[in-house]
Amino acid sequence: MVSKRRRLDSEAKETVTEDDPKIMKQPFSKLTKKSHDPREVEENGSVFVRLLKTSGLTLKTGENQNQLGVDQIIFQRKLFQALRKHPSYPKVIEEFVHGLESYTEDCDSLRNCLLSCERLQDEEASTGAFYSKSLVKLLLGIDILQPAIIKMLFEKVPQFLFENESSDGINMCRLIINQLKWLDRIVDSKDLTAQMMQLISVAPVNLQHDFITSLPEILGDSQHANVGKELRELLMQNTSLTVPILDVFSSLRLDPNFLSEIRRLVMGKLSSVRLEDLPVIVKFILHSVTDITSLEVISELREKLNVQHFILPSRVQASQSKLKSKGLASSSGNQENSDKDCVILVFDVIKSAIRYEKTISEAWIKAIERIESAAEHKALDVAMLLIIYSTSTQTKKGIEKVLRNKIQSGCIQEQLLDSTFSTHHLVLKDICPSILLLAQTLFHSQDQRIILFGSLLYKYAFKFFDTYCQQEVVGALVTHICSGNEAEVDTALDVLLELIILNPSAMRLNAVFIKGILDYLENMSPQQIRKIFCILSTLAFSQQPGTSNHIQDEMHLVIRKQLSSTVFKYKLIGIIGAVTMAGIMAEDRSVPSNPTQGRAGLSSEECAQVTSLLQLVHSCTEHSPWASSLYYDEFANLIQERKLASKTLEWVGQTIFNDFQDAFVVDFCAVPEGDFPFPVKALYGLEEYSTQDGIVINLTPLFLREVAEDGSQGTSQDSSQKSMSPLCLASHFRLLRLCVARQHNGNLDEIDGLLDCPLFLPDLEPGEKLESMSAKERSLMCSLTFLTFNWFREVVNAFCQQTSPEMKGKVLSRVKDLVELQEILEKYLAVIPDYVPPFANVDLDTLDRIPWSSSAISTKNRNKGKMAGRKQKADSKASSTETLLTEDTSEYDMVPSGRSQVEKESTGKEGKTFVSLQNYRAFFRELDIEVFSILHSGLVTKFILDTEMHTEATEVVQLGPAELLFLLEDLSQKLENVLTPSLAKRICFLKNKGNRNIGFSHLHQRSVQDIVHCVVQLLTPMCNHLENIHNYFQCLGAEDLSVDDKPRVNAQEHHTMSSCYQRLLQILHALFAWKGFTHRSNHHLLHSALEVLASRLKQTEQEQPLEELVSLPGQTTPLSCMASWGKREEHQF
Repeated sequence: MVSKRRRLDSEAKETVTEDDPKIMKQPFSKLTKKSHDPREVEENGSVFVRLLKTSGLTLKTGENQNQLGVDQIIFQRKLFQALRKHPSYPKVIEEFVHGLESYTEDCDSLRNCLLSCERLQDEEASTGAFYSKSLVKLLLGIDILQPAIIKMLFEKVPQFLFENESSDGINMCRLIINQLKWLDRIVDSKDLTAQMMQLISVAPVNLQHDFITSLPEILGDSQHANVGKELRELLMQNTSLTVPILDVFSSLRLDPNFLSEIRRLVMGKLSSVRLEDLPVIVKFILHSVTDITSLEVISELREKLNVQHFILPSRVQASQSKLKSKGLASSSGNQENSDKDCVILVFDVIKSAIRYEKTISEAWIKAIERIESAAEHKALDVAMLLIIYSTSTQTKKGIEKVLRNKIQSGCIQEQLLDSTFSTHHLVLKDICPSILLLAQTLFHSQDQRIILFGSLLYKYAFKFFDTYCQQEVVGALVTHICSGNEAEVDTALDVLLELIILNPSAMRLNAVFIKGILDYLENMSPQQIRKIFCILSTLAFSQQPGTSNHIQDEMHLVIRKQLSSTVFKYKLIGIIGAVTMAGIMAEDRSVPSNPTQGRAGLSSEECAQVTSLLQLVHSCTEHSPWASSLYYDEFANLIQERKLASKTLEWVGQTIFNDFQDAFVVDFCAVPEGDFPFPVKALYGLEEYSTQDGIVINLTPLFLREVAEDGSQGTSQDSSQKSMSPLCLASHFRLLRLCVARQHNGNLDEIDGLLDCPLFLPDLEPGEKLESMSAKERSLMCSLTFLTFNWFREVVNAFCQQTSPEMKGKVLSRVKDLVELQEILEKYLAVIPDYVPPFANVDLDTLDRIPWSSSAISTKNRNKGKMAGRKQKADSKASSTETLLTEDTSEYDMVPSGRSQVEKESTGKEGKTFVSLQNYRAFFRELDIEVFSILHSGLVTKFILDTEMHTEATEVVQLGPAELLFLLEDLSQKLENVLTPSLAKRICFLKNKGNRNIGFSHLHQRSVQDIVHCVVQLLTPMCNHLENIHNYFQCLGAEDLSVDDKPRVNAQEHHTMSSCYQRLLQILHALFAWKGFTHRSNHHLLHSALEVLASRLKQTEQEQPLEELVSLPGQTTPLSCMASWGKREEHQF
């Protein structure tokens, strides 16, 4: 006892010693006698109060904090020793706890005991923690008191369970339970667990959440298993406690099998939980994943996790409109923001899991990769692929591979991508740089479908993301445009055009980036140049009046500079840009699809600007047939594609009409003026004209006059006499007829006289005099034949859609003229191997890459021809004919695969060379796709009469085999160019990359879907022709001619019919081999095509499903039937 007392005395001395400095400073009277503090609790014989005061803690009344005069650890040690050494130990513990219960019967006293004590300033220098615990917390740290104190606390809790928070925001139940958290030691953890679970079972819901989430901070590790079982039962009984229970499960040490059981239980309820509960549930599921169960768990999670179910913009907007009328829109907006925050939290949980758990990211990729059906893919799948792509560099290659496979198989399409961005744009916005990087990578693919997917990523990123991301999108697209890769440039320009329509105001903010493309026009194709000027013009002229016009000013400067250039290539760029800009300026703004529709109609000042710009182009091109021809063709394309304001269209139409009439049309009675080497007369007229009426195209006099002027190098020009080159005849007429058609809704009665009018020509058929002609005369006649041939091609383009029988008959007659002129051209070209025909199509492709039938042509021989001098005048020094002709095209075969090598170039018995006109395609005017409606006219042969076309006269107009072959060959070439995959058409790298598009410039201005639709409309007449040819050969076989009688059969007709049959099969094969049919958006075209073929095999029902059309009864398909048609006559070829 003595030793113990001495230790206590020493401790007391130490305590006093700590206060020595302050004690010495106070008066002696204060040390010997202290006045009583009225806020202190009097002892009144209470063991509880006395022992606390002896240990260093003073109880206070009211709202005053209890004061702790010693360090917390010292207090606990002193109190513990005081209790143990008390004479009535252990009964003193009951008295102490009883005193505490009596003291805490008052709510304010209980509150003070639960709140932290006030530490005296004298104790700030102590070695204990700065944080001051409450009295109850200090008492719970003493083992001999802990069980009794815990029991007392749980007895106190029920009286506060259903009370509201006090004015200072303190909830007594939460305050009591907080005393049990983070105890250094629990004497009876099992009893504590039982009391906690009992309390949770009777507490209200709001407190149940708090009590459950406090369990890991209260209970020891030994009780985790028991608590887990109790919570599982509670989870099954009360689903509203799912979130706190799962949150606790993540913090408890539980058996993996037990967690798997809980995960299966939760997964079954995943589709019915509230959105605010989803983040915690997903977090628990992902944290319970193991390497073995990862794929199974992730597959089930992606199947049942439907965030899109919680985000329905249309429904939210509709509900907001209703709530606004009731004054509740603000609460609805708060709810919407809360839902968005919850969704972001869900994806934050997922991103965190895949970032730190490689197993989860790999399992998610495998789960998506295993899905084969497009219908089973969800917006979540695409979002997850993009999120995983952004998390780690190791996963990028794998994600790119999965995306490529999914795109090529048609599993991920535009509709799904649109749904992904519209649903998850808030989440995807944070990974915008990764999305743009993925789009850039996909742009470098060789597969057009993958490039299209990359373009959609750019489009939707611009549509749904903020201004910064929009700027990044535009910058990335401009980089693609300036890359020089043809596919990248085309796709990026298409995306920019879509973005202007989608959000013109946002695009105007990024116009400064797009203007930089003007520095790269030199290496672009005409179609790409058109798109660039269309983009810039739309941005410049879609602004409201009074806004900044710096884009307009810069464009005007660039165009004027290009138009005034002496380099013909730059002049062409200026023409394309000027016409495109004029079309945007003068566009009819009443059309809903126009970006400029928000502006007022075309004012007089704006109309004057358009006419001034067009007059500038005309003045800069009138002295060059090449430039004039391009100007007319560009303007014609513009009128065909856009609807111009009526003021502008009226002015253009009248100007073009007067210019054409003054330049090319003369009266029938007029006598051709000039010294001609051959007799010139009006030829190829379809009607008998008297000497008083009728018109004639003044072709030969104009052509010879130009040849003479070129020979004299233009030294004697009469500026007062307006002269236009006959080389512009076809292009000028195309512009004229499109203006008239646009003004009169397709009616061409105003110019129908040009369909049947003759031309001033010599007799083009060479006959036997061909051998006696000089080289100059042969070249002259061949050039006139080319010009006449191209004139008739444009005439057929113009009038092919006229509905009157008389007009249809005349169009057929012109097609026959084309076939006749084609044969004449072959005769001339066979004897003039180094001949350069007059140009027909002018663009940058034909300027630099014109194919020739002869692989080796000497420069000297080329310069001797008359065409050389004419082209030198047109192109000036910078773009001479010699430059045009030095292009080596020997590696490129312009002849379609259907022609045999014998047809390409052969030598007859007399040693004459026959040249294929396919090698001269660049010098022929392009036939429009509408021309092939002539196929509906039918086929009349020696044996089979298909259909008739009756005219007002009594004669029957026939589409003969030669005319049919002429049309089918052109259609086959068009389909081969448009529908054949680009990889199959890639002959060589970089060299002659534009050759395959020469002669198809108008075709490439239309969408592939539009072309396929036109061909599908022709399936019925083509099948008719196919069957007629089949019957023709059947009749030949039925006649059973002897060997001696076979020469009586027309060998030329037999060959023509065989060629027609071959071309028909090639067209059908090209159509049905089109890979675009695999896209869902094109299924209606495939359905229509198969319906036509199926109807010829059996009587089909209306609206048959596509699957039934593909596979007909008896395992026979339309394609197999088409193949059987070919086999039936194969031996006859």
